[in-house]
Amino acid sequence: MHLLCREESAGGSGRRGQVGIGTLVVFIAMVLVAAVAAGVLINTAAFLQATAEDAGKESVDRVVDGVEVVTAAGHVTPDANDNVENGTVETVRLWIRPRPAAGDIDVSELSVKWVGEHQAKSLSFSGSDPTAPSTAADAHRSFNASVGIGDSDAILETGEEFVLYLNASQIESADADPTNRRPLRPDDRITVEITVAGGSTSTVYLSVPDYTDDTSYVRL
Repeated sequence: MHLLCREESAGGSGRRGQVGIGTLVVFIAMVLVAAVAAGVLINTAAFLQATAEDAGKESVDRVVDGVEVVTAAGHVTPDANDNVENGTVETVRLWIRPRPAAGDIDVSELSVKWVGEHQAKSLSFSGSDPTAPSTAADAHRSFNASVGIGDSDAILETGEEFVLYLNASQIESADADPTNRRPLRPDDRITVEITVAGGSTSTVYLSVPDYTDDTSYVRL
């Protein structure tokens, strides 16, 4: 009877040992799972922080970068121009400068969107010849630029101004044929969006006022 009790006692100790080892294994597994979860959380937090910083920088760049339209004017067609109705606005000129905290802007990388009375067009840079809007074969889908204030390169820097030339009559006609034009008239409205390479967009709303036929330029 005494030996049976010892055997039973030994069996109970073995079972308790097995339970202790099982508990230890479960504990180690829980620690490993917690460590993996902590690592995932740390990596996720680092990723979210980096994403937030990138998004914040992009938002700041979009606000800071870009151009301002200083002045907008329309060139009124003289009597000597036989291809456009006399006294109408043939070409739009925009004087632009960089925003106060903007970096250098490559004018050749600007994109311009024109939304007029008859057409909505995306315009690309065509060159630095200010007379090209009246003669270029792609004048209906491009713009030109020349330096207003500054050096002679195509980089718009702080303190400088460029003049953008938009051939309104050919843009509105959507035709490269210089004899087929649709110029602007009083009360016509145009929206122009200027986007720099970094994605920042500046929008200007233009309206053609009433003017006399002998006017050479009219402020828009």
